[in-house]
Amino acid sequence: MFVVLTDKDVKRLFESEFSALTGRFHTIEMSIHAARYDGSSEVNAPGVYVFWHPTLGVVKVGKSQSNSKKRALEHLRDNTKKGDVEMTKLGEDVTKILLFNIINAKDLHWILSLEAFLEWNAKPIINSARMG
Repeated sequence: MFVVLTDKDVKRLFESEFSALTGRFHTIEMSIHAARYDGSSEVNAPGVYVFWHPTLGVVKVGKSQSNSKKRALEHLRDNTKKGDVEMTKLGEDVTKILLFNIINAKDLHWILSLEAFLEWNAKPIINSARMG
């Protein structure tokens, strides 16, 4: 049976596994449209991004060691896809981007762990090639 995770489920996954580290991250939720225009330092920081769609659930998980929002939006520019699911067709007003961005550069290594954890546990439709 296929279960679609809610955006709250994704946040709970993060909080349950990384409970001792949640204070090292800004957790941000925004529409794709809002992300395009947000220039704040919290949003444009290193971290992990999750594309979440209300019907499809978790579409894509990834990371950037410089700017997670910018990297996430590159998937739209490049139309990352798998089968019938294409990033450019997700809908900017209904699809959310969840960002788990580090607050302090000394915590950069946690990004790698969080990305792998969410990739394995949130089971995105479009998985990272390096995760198989």
